[in-house]
Amino acid sequence: MGRQAKATWIGEHGGAAVTLHLESAGLHISGERRARVPRTSWRHVQAADGIMSFEADGNTYRFRLGRAASEWADALTTPPPSLAEKLGVTPGTSVAVRGELPLPELEEALADAPRATPWEAELIVVVARSDAELRMLPVWFRECGIATHVWIVHGKGRGSTAPGDGAVRDVLRAAGWRDTKASAVGDAWSATRYSPIRAS
Repeated sequence: MGRQAKATWIGEHGGAAVTLHLESAGLHISGERRARVPRTSWRHVQAADGIMSFEADGNTYRFRLGRAASEWADALTTPPPSLAEKLGVTPGTSVAVRGELPLPELEEALADAPRATPWEAELIVVVARSDAELRMLPVWFRECGIATHVWIVHGKGRGSTAPGDGAVRDVLRAAGWRDTKASAVGDAWSATRYSPIRAS
């Protein structure tokens, strides 16, 4: 869920129509030519005359982006947000956690956040490892009087045994919550933020 744009890949054999997808791990290029360039590999990023260029692994990449070239150069040279920033955890943000965190990255992202009870926390992180746990969440929300943002950590991909984003969406939307943001947290885990739907 990063930056995306149509571009012309300028190479030795002419131009190719491509789509650039800037992700946390790197640049994904699809279309008439395809490539994946890890974020750690690009160097000498610059923009001039509507063309954004950089070097990576001994190759030079050049993309015609028009007015967006300088914005893309800036995006490539700006470090991606940390997981804590993606989750909205800032210094002093009180957090309640339900369930065992499945990844060290999540533990690190929440390490400096003071813990609070669910009804007092500014941010809530819930791990849904089974369908039974997922189905119980709306009841738990009501019992705790939760009315703030909740991040549901759920399974991702076919290899995961935890409920996926579709199952989480079905249960939470039926209970009056809507998904407002998503963030990958690992190869087999993702997180989706849900907020209560306010009565009009």
